[in-house]
Amino acid sequence: MDIRTIDVHRLEIPMKGSYRASVHDFSVMDSVLIVLNTADGERGIGTVDPSPGYSRQTPSNIENALINDLLPALIEVTPQSPNKLTELLDTFEGGENAKCGIEMAFLDLYCRQRGHPLAELFGGALRQKESLNAWIGIDAPEKMGEEAKQWRNKGYKSAKLKLSGDLEIDSARIETVCEMVNPNRKGMEVRADANGAYSVSDAINLARSVEHLPLAHLEQPVPFDDLEGLARVSESTSVPVMADECLLSIRHLSSVISLKAANRVKLKPMRLGSLLSTKTGIEIAAAGGRSTVVGHGFGLSPATSTEIQLTASTRGVHRPVESVGPIKMQDEPFEPTITASDGSAVLPTGAGLGVDIVDNKLHSFTTNSTAIR
Repeated sequence: MDIRTIDVHRLEIPMKGSYRASVHDFSVMDSVLIVLNTADGERGIGTVDPSPGYSRQTPSNIENALINDLLPALIEVTPQSPNKLTELLDTFEGGENAKCGIEMAFLDLYCRQRGHPLAELFGGALRQKESLNAWIGIDAPEKMGEEAKQWRNKGYKSAKLKLSGDLEIDSARIETVCEMVNPNRKGMEVRADANGAYSVSDAINLARSVEHLPLAHLEQPVPFDDLEGLARVSESTSVPVMADECLLSIRHLSSVISLKAANRVKLKPMRLGSLLSTKTGIEIAAAGGRSTVVGHGFGLSPATSTEIQLTASTRGVHRPVESVGPIKMQDEPFEPTITASDGSAVLPTGAGLGVDIVDNKLHSFTTNSTAIR
């Protein structure tokens, strides 16, 4: 693999609305696009799409790590295989978001040169489309219920509710939505995500207040650095608890399993720094009796393609998946964009990610560009 130049583009992508959780409220996706260029004119692309207030690296952090450290090393070493790339990236401490973007672009190019889709690296797709989970931001209980009904009517079989950290109103949010879209436990699956907004005692009280409801799981109710607290919540309620923000590495996943801190886990390639590690994590979780939810709710089409190709090729995934970023964007400089029909997304066809840059649109979304040679 002869990588001659690398382009880094900072993108601003307008979203269809404002998306509110306990840790953020934003309406523009600030992303970083990586383009690996070969002497033969081939290219591989990857995006890093951090959520403000949630991701552990900001877009500026990511851009600086790529330009100053990671990509110059990639140009110099020019690894010839995914394993060699992993070996190179492991020599750098931290920067998982940036590393994931590099791996994405590298795997895209690697697969394009061999003429097969990314899913082949994961053993081959078991299905050609993935069901998607709807995302509902913080609002009044009735408004969240009405939005859940709208998603259900479009064909979505599951929805995630964002919680604020207010025990009384969050309990009302969960109860209202469950009653509106999942009466008699035969309707839409309802998930709830607190993004670490609760103390242990309040999280237990919240979980117990909704035990009579068909809640699929309560996601990361306590801060990410309190695994023992998360375990206390899990053992104190019949509501399934899912770990998310605390899963910063495979080592953290092993700790969650050994402490019995959660019934289910959420793994994100961008946070782990690697799609390949994410597949390993799904397999480890399954061996430990835990199913895995996968998906970044604000990823652009390149990142979303990698996630749905991974999940479609991997057992142990709890569906619907949460890779719903593209449906929140007004437009993107990529084709095809990942779209949803009847609550499902079809895997892109073609080699690699199956997603390409629309060059004549790229400039209108770009705020800064850097070329590395």
